[in-house]
Order: sequence, then C-alpha cells, then structure tokens
Amino acid sequence: VRLSFAAASLAALCVAASPAAAFVPNNQPSVRSSTPLGVTTTTLSETATSFDLDAYLMSKKGPIEAALEASIVSVGPQTEKICESMLYSLMAGGKRIRPVLCLAAAEMFGGTEEQSMPTAVALEMIHTMSLIHDDLPSMDNDDLRRGKPTNHVVY
Repeated sequence: VRLSFAAASLAALCVAASPAAAFVPNNQPSVRSSTPLGVTTTTLSETATSFDLDAYLMSKKGPIEAALEASIVSVGPQTEKICESMLYSLMAGGKRIRPVLCLAAAEMFGGTEEQSMPTAVALEMIHTMSLIHDDLPSMDNDDLRRGKPTNHVVY
C-alpha cells in the first residue's frame, strides 16, 4: 500500500500543472479557471501526458545512488569502520522513493537536481538509520534485511 501511495504521489507531482490540479480525477470534464491574480489553472485531464513512472524512477536511481556513495567518505583510520558500516546499510538497495519524491518536488517548483540532491540524500540517510535502529536487538532483533545480514550482525 505504501508503494502505491508513493507512486501515486510521484505521478501527481510530475504531471500536475498546479498543486490543485493534482487532485482532479481524470474522468472530470476539463475546466479552465482563472484565479484573482490572473493565473490560469487547468485540470489534470488537460495536462496529462504520457508518463512512465518506472522510467522516471530508474532515471533518478543512478544519480541518487552515486550521491549516497559519495556522501560517506572516511577522513582517517578512526572513521573507516563506521563509514564502512554506514555504506553497508545505505547501499543495500531499495526503491529510493523518498529521495525521488524530493527531487520531483524540487523539479515541480523550478529547482534543479543539483540543488535538491543534498536534501534527497539526507532523507534516504534518515530512512536508513530508522531501519538500522528497527533491526537492533532491543527493537525487532532482526538478523536479515533484504536477504542480507543486518548492520548490527555484521558490525
């Protein structure tokens, strides 16, 4: 269910001409309206284009993964083990929905991937941290995540 909601949210962000238009069902008749400031809005059915969600997700995954890997760099022997541990969990795979939604929202409002990538990486780091904590013995005490030993088991 979470993926469906995230996918629907991403599609709405990428296709909508305005935030209000994202919530208009496609089967509604097309309506143009003007706001007091003279901004013309249209319904989603007028602005909908061919959108391939899988292709969009895949096009963002590579740059996100590269930015994630580049974000964890050991600066000396004292930090090598913790950086290795962080990269182990951070690069364990996943859909990367959270950073993709961040990039899509930035694009929707005129931002660039370069501007929004640090925030996208931070979101994925926070999510990964929550998974590491959830797997700890005092929480769920899981030994595997995505078929691999969890961070506390390896490190």
